[in-house]
Amino acid sequence: MAAPTNVGVTSVTNSEVQSLEISAKCEVKFLSNREGKYAKGAVFDPTMEFTIRGKGSNTNPYRVGQSASIGSLSGKIIVTSTKQSTTNDDWPEWEASGVAYPQAR
Repeated sequence: MAAPTNVGVTSVTNSEVQSLEISAKCEVKFLSNREGKYAKGAVFDPTMEFTIRGKGSNTNPYRVGQSASIGSLSGKIIVTSTKQSTTNDDWPEWEASGVAYPQAR
């Protein structure tokens, strides 16, 4: 049996997400009554920061400034940075980071 002559990745058309990291943050304001004791608290400007990583595509599926749909995030989602790398011994890798504003429309 002859050895194959075409060895290696010649074309990649699909991309697969390998990880998605999400962190939530918000501003919290505690209000006091006249005696200086706790009266109530309120949450302002909740945001969700994310980083999504994957392999397989020759191009990053996300673009800076793009409005995206990512996982279970809702509201306005904006990509703020992207990265892409390629090596000879592995599939191309890509990464995108951004912020989701759940209360924005």
